[in-house]
Amino acid sequence: MSNVKSENIREFLRNFTSAPHLAGEEADLAQAQYVMQKWQEFGLDAVEIVSYDVLLSFPDLATPNSVSLLNDTGGTVFQSAEKETSLTPNQAEEEANIVPPFLAYSAAGSPKGMLVYVNYGRLSDYDFLTINKSMNLTGAIMICRYGKIFRGEKVHNAETRGAAGVIIFSDPITYAQAGQTPEDVYPNTWWLPPTGVQRGTVKMDLGMGEGDPLTPGYPSTEHAYRLKESDAALPTIPAHPISYGDAYHFLAAIGGDVAPDEWQGGLDLNYTLGGQFLTPGWSVQMSVSTSNQRKKTYNVIGRIEGAVEPDRYVVLGNHRDAWVFGAVDPSSGTAALMELTRVLGVLTKDGWRPRRTIIVCSWGAEEAGLIGSTEWVQEHAKTLKERAVVYLNVDIAVQGNYSLRGAGTPTTYQGLYSAAKKVPNPNPDLIDSEPTLYDTWQRALPANVTDGVPRRPRVRTLGTGSDYTSFLYSVGVPSCDFRYTYNSSSSELDSYPLYHSAYETFYLVDKIMDPTFEYSAAVTKFWGEMARDYADSIILPIDLTYYADALLLGVRTLQADYAAILTDSNVTFPASLDVLQEEVLNFQTSVEKFMQLTKDVDHEDILAVRKVNDQVMLLERAFLDSDGLPGRSYTKHIVFGPNTQNSYSGTAFPGLYDLLFGIEELADPTERWDAVSKHLAVLVYTMQAATGTLGSSI
Repeated sequence: MSNVKSENIREFLRNFTSAPHLAGEEADLAQAQYVMQKWQEFGLDAVEIVSYDVLLSFPDLATPNSVSLLNDTGGTVFQSAEKETSLTPNQAEEEANIVPPFLAYSAAGSPKGMLVYVNYGRLSDYDFLTINKSMNLTGAIMICRYGKIFRGEKVHNAETRGAAGVIIFSDPITYAQAGQTPEDVYPNTWWLPPTGVQRGTVKMDLGMGEGDPLTPGYPSTEHAYRLKESDAALPTIPAHPISYGDAYHFLAAIGGDVAPDEWQGGLDLNYTLGGQFLTPGWSVQMSVSTSNQRKKTYNVIGRIEGAVEPDRYVVLGNHRDAWVFGAVDPSSGTAALMELTRVLGVLTKDGWRPRRTIIVCSWGAEEAGLIGSTEWVQEHAKTLKERAVVYLNVDIAVQGNYSLRGAGTPTTYQGLYSAAKKVPNPNPDLIDSEPTLYDTWQRALPANVTDGVPRRPRVRTLGTGSDYTSFLYSVGVPSCDFRYTYNSSSSELDSYPLYHSAYETFYLVDKIMDPTFEYSAAVTKFWGEMARDYADSIILPIDLTYYADALLLGVRTLQADYAAILTDSNVTFPASLDVLQEEVLNFQTSVEKFMQLTKDVDHEDILAVRKVNDQVMLLERAFLDSDGLPGRSYTKHIVFGPNTQNSYSGTAFPGLYDLLFGIEELADPTERWDAVSKHLAVLVYTMQAATGTLGSSI
C-alpha cells in the first residue's frame, strides 16, 4: 500500500465536494458516472452502474420549512432561518444548490400549539415529564437537542406520547465547546457556528427493515411489489431541525419549571420545561412542506476477479451521497475508496491478481436510510450468503486525528488488528513512541486493561446507521467499519460538530481537520491491507476465539443486568440465562479445538483449505434466525444487533434486551415473559447449532 498518495486523496475530495450531491438529484448520477469512468481507467475487470427506483424525501424549495414564534394575535415574533449563512466562498457559490435544512421522511404539516422542552427526547426524558412532572404532552410541540440517540427515535418517541411535532437543535454545550463567537467556530475552528443545522433522516426500522420504504425485504427493481406510502411505517408528525442560534429564541420564550441540571445546555439562559409561554397567548407553529417522491439512485459496482477462488468475495464499500457537500461524511471515505481502487488497479497492471474476488461498491442514497446498499444486498442475498467472505465499510475516513476507531463483528477482529500493525502512525509527534496505527489505538481506545497495561484495542459492537447493516443483519456477512476519530472521552460529542451541515466543506478538511491528508492516507492504507489480507491469505484471517470471548462477555453482562429480575419473575423457563451461558461455554471449547485444527491444515491441500475457510466464513450465518429478532423480523442476526433505544449502538443478545427493557413496569407482563421464554429457547438452540458447524460431521 506504499503507492497510496495523500495528494491524490486531496484531489478526489476536492472533486466530490465541489457541489452538493443529494441522492436522487442530477449530481447523484453525474458522480456515479464519474466513479465508473475512473474505475474503468484504473483497470478494474468490470464496472457497472446499478440503479434502483426508490422513495426519497425532499423539502419544497418554493416554501422552505420553518418554525415560528407567534404572539397572541398570530403575528410572527420570530421565524427560524430557512438556510444557513454562507461562511466560505465555495458555499456562497453553490448557495442556490444547497438543500435547505430538513429531516427526510418527516410528515408535512403546520401544527400550532404549546412548546415543551424534552432534553434529548429519550424515553427516560419523556417519563420524567409525564411521571415526575405530570405533564400532558398531547398536541404539544416538543423541542429537544441532538445527541445520545438517533434522531428518528426522538421523533418516534414524540409520536408515541401524542405530540404534534418535533423541533431538534444542536446544543452549543456539545457542538460549540470552545465558545460561540466567530473566532471560536467555523470557519476558524471545527466547532458549529450559531447558524449551523444538522440535516438527516428520521425514517426508522419499526419492524420494516432498512432500505426503500416501499419494498421492505425485497429489492426495488422494475417489477417489485410496492406498498402504499400510508402503509410504509413512516413518521406521522412533522419534524424540523434548527440552529442553536434560532433555538435560543424559542427556549427563551417558554416558562414552566426550571429543567434539571443535567438538562441545562450551553445557551445563555435557564432551560425551562415549558408547557406555557412567558407571554400569555403566544404559541409556536411549524411549517413543514417535506414530501416523498419516487426517484432513481445509483450504485457503482466494480470487480477485480480472483485467480484461485473467484467465487469468494471480499466486498469494500462507501456511500457517495451527502446532505450537502459531505466533506467528512461520506466524501472523506469516498476519496479514500477512489485512491485505494487506483492502487489496486496499479497492482493488477503489474501482474498481481488476488486469490479471491474483490468487489468495490460506491453506494447511493445511504443518508436517506441505507437504501442503495440494502437494495443491492436484497437483490443478491442468495449469492452473498453463500460467497461473501467479509464486508469492509468506510462511511467516514477521517473525523478527527486522535486514533483509529474500529467497529465490527468478532470475525473481523484479527483482520483489524493485523492491518493496524502494518500501517505507520500518521501523527508525526507520536511515530517514535507509537510507530503504528495499532500502538496508538491500543493506548487511546483500549478494550480492557490488566495491571495498567492495555491488552488490545477496543472494537465496538456494530449498531446500524451505515451500509454494513444489510450485509450483517440480513445475510450474515462478517462486517466492520473504521475511521480515524476524535477523542470522545474528553467531550460529550456524539459526532463531529459540523455533521450534516452546509459547513461540512472541503475547506473544513483541507484547512482544519487533515491539512496534510496523512490521516486520510493512513485509513486508505489500512483499508487496503485488510482487503488484501482477506483476499490473499490462504487461510482466512478470522480468529474465532474473539467471537467466543465476546459472547461470553455478553451473556455475563446479561446475567449482571437481568438475572435477579428473571429470578423474581417466578416464571419457569425451558431455557434460562444459566443454560445460555453453558452453551456459550460449549461454543468456546469447540472454538479452541477448531482453531487448533486450522493451524495444522496442509496449505497445499485445496479441499482442506476450502473446508476450513468455509467453516469460519459461514459461522456468522449460523447466528441468523429466519424469524429475526422479536418485533424486528428483518434483523435476522440474533446474537449481535442494534439497540432499540439507540440504533446507532449495538449489543450482544439484543432481543433479550428489547424484551426485558421496562418489563417490571408493565401492568400485566405475562405476554412479555412468554416472549422472553421463547427467545431464550431460540438463543440456546442457535448457540448449539453454531457450535455444530465447527465440527467435521453431524
